Amino acid sequence: MRRVSAAENCLPRAADRPRGSTPLTARICEEVATRYFGPFVEVGEAWAGFVPSEGASAWKAACERFVYTRDRLTPLVRPDDLLAGAFVRGDGPVGPGWKPGGEDWYVAEFAARGPKEPEWLHDMGVRGLISTQGPFNHKVVDYAGFLRLGCEALIAKATGLLAGRSGTEREIAEGFIEGHRCMVRTAERYADACEAMAERAEGEAKGRLSGMAGICRRVPARPAETFREAVQMLWFAYMVSGDGVGRPDQYLWEYYSKDLESGLIDKAGAQELVEAFMAKVHGEFFEGVFNVSAVQTLTLGGCDPEGDDACNGLTEVFLEAIRSVRLLRPNVYLRCGPGTPQRMLDLAVGMLAEGLGEPSFYGDAPVIEGLTRLGLTLRDARDYALSGCAEVVSPGKGNWGAPNGCINMAQLALEALRAYASELGDAEERPSGLGGAFGDGPGGGPDGVGYAGGRFAAGFWAAYGRMCAKVSEACSLANEYVDAENRDCRYESTIMYPFCLERGRHVMDGGLETHFGHWEGIGLPNAADMVYSALRLMGGGGSPSLADLLSSMEAGDAGLARTVLSFPKFGNDVPEVDMVAARLAGDLSESLESRSPGRRKALKLGHLSGGENMHIAYGSHMPATLDGRGAGMPLADSLTGSQGKAPSATSAINSVCRIDHSRLQAGNVSTLRLTPADFATERARLKVTMLIRAFVAKGGSQLQLNLVDAETLRKAQASPGEHAGLIVRVAGYSSAFDGLGRRLQDEIISRYEGY
Repeated sequence: MRRVSAAENCLPRAADRPRGSTPLTARICEEVATRYFGPFVEVGEAWAGFVPSEGASAWKAACERFVYTRDRLTPLVRPDDLLAGAFVRGDGPVGPGWKPGGEDWYVAEFAARGPKEPEWLHDMGVRGLISTQGPFNHKVVDYAGFLRLGCEALIAKATGLLAGRSGTEREIAEGFIEGHRCMVRTAERYADACEAMAERAEGEAKGRLSGMAGICRRVPARPAETFREAVQMLWFAYMVSGDGVGRPDQYLWEYYSKDLESGLIDKAGAQELVEAFMAKVHGEFFEGVFNVSAVQTLTLGGCDPEGDDACNGLTEVFLEAIRSVRLLRPNVYLRCGPGTPQRMLDLAVGMLAEGLGEPSFYGDAPVIEGLTRLGLTLRDARDYALSGCAEVVSPGKGNWGAPNGCINMAQLALEALRAYASELGDAEERPSGLGGAFGDGPGGGPDGVGYAGGRFAAGFWAAYGRMCAKVSEACSLANEYVDAENRDCRYESTIMYPFCLERGRHVMDGGLETHFGHWEGIGLPNAADMVYSALRLMGGGGSPSLADLLSSMEAGDAGLARTVLSFPKFGNDVPEVDMVAARLAGDLSESLESRSPGRRKALKLGHLSGGENMHIAYGSHMPATLDGRGAGMPLADSLTGSQGKAPSATSAINSVCRIDHSRLQAGNVSTLRLTPADFATERARLKVTMLIRAFVAKGGSQLQLNLVDAETLRKAQASPGEHAGLIVRVAGYSSAFDGLGRRLQDEIISRYEGY
């Protein structure tokens, strides 16, 4: 049995300093970085021994299991702990965890999860056009509200609702009462454990453990009053619900600023506590190695309810803490706008220069525009957070799927081209494509239609619109299916959403304020390049038919492949290509947003391949296509263009920002491939911050930076032991390069070299 330590997926300790900013957090973080990620033995034993009461509903059974399990767990406190709360691990074997490798079986796996009827919908899943994942994935529960209320207030509120409720609504209230009583009992046991350890301790440890005991007596039973209480209470809540942390620099600011002013804490003390929290998030939540940062995501900065910049002193504390501990998780985003302070960008870029995979960046304006278009209040839209890889969610208020599934936009474009080829048939008089110029045909302008001889373009866009409508119908039916088939009430999440208590429904049954379906597009750059090539090639006057072009490409026509590879590509800063991409995304997004399946108000579109790396899975099922991509080769890994096709960061940014990102408000990924030389000097790093500002000003949303080169990656592939801890951004998440599968490693190298 191979022992699995956290060191396999975190950065090596910096040569000139330990992990952590104090001796205490240095010890905490080094222990986490070398810990064996064994099984949670007590949790496993409790689950194995649990038997629900006879006739219990799914909700009641979940409540009973939660209480039964938590009441049987040892209150584990380690001697160096600053925060109480850990699960006992064993030395036995664990599962594989999650080590992304670029597997192609996800297409079949997700097809099996989706509806089997109607047959045409199931066939879409089998051939890799859409992939249904499930009803509810990433989220951010109401951590902010919980800190302000506490368990006793929620218990009192639920108790007051009992008299006027019956059936399911009464059970929901009872489940809140039992769950939060259990959380209070758990904290009391931790207080007892801390007191017992304090009696045996001396010096600093005695006072620290005694202080922890006092905090555990107060929270989570009552609202947090100090910064230390708030962080401890947050960790207790996170042990229940996990996933996205939300915007902690915002909801913890009131506690930090008050304590700072009163002298109860200083910046160094706050950073030490945040470092301890980071160590907990990374080290206490999973069995086995999870070589992805995106299982847990944290959002910083952004804007306040009035739209003003929200970066504060705690934003800086969190960034410095993440920089100091050098652990893989959590995934970190810095929300950006025109008012983002330069010192925050300088700090963030400095972190990347040191080899961290974090943070990434998110432009606020298009996300807020898209969310308000879907009906959110401006206040709620401004409070968005990131979860998972880059999925946009509403903290404490929404079930937005995040995601419910994926759409292969390259396959969508291919099928639209095939459909239009069938409509055209073999007629000798075929509508021409570009005719040698853009923007001078009917409709005019670079809108993806107004090309010379634009009958071909108009015919294609009509076929594409019909395909979008069919795919949107499929996604709508898939959302209805997974919602209807779901049997998991997500008890641990529900009890952290006061909205669910008020509505008397769990999170999977309409308990939250907003419900959207969430579908991630993949392969938009390939789709744009394919359609652009078709428009260029359909010049009339003896040119092959569209059907012949598609057949020749799929048959491996080397001459045709060389021709289409010579055309401009998305990411080259060529408006004619970029506007094709913009229309492909806009038409699909508009079609999805018009759907309202069940309780979901609309379907939202994003663009990312996720931890499953669906750009590889989808590509493996596709033939050679008119963008010059070979059969079975991966699709583009992000919005910045196909592998090796963007000549510069500036050209990639200009192309990406010609897309309306308010139409991709579900979340997307744009990866800039930079090199260590781009970060080598202060002047160079300043230029990187200017790139980030330009991206945000032009209307971009997600931006992540890789600073490595192909030569380094190939050396790491050949001699992984000499490059342990080399972190790369993959698809909205960071991973240790040596912990990735060979297929995914090769694809990441191809982003620099091309195929």
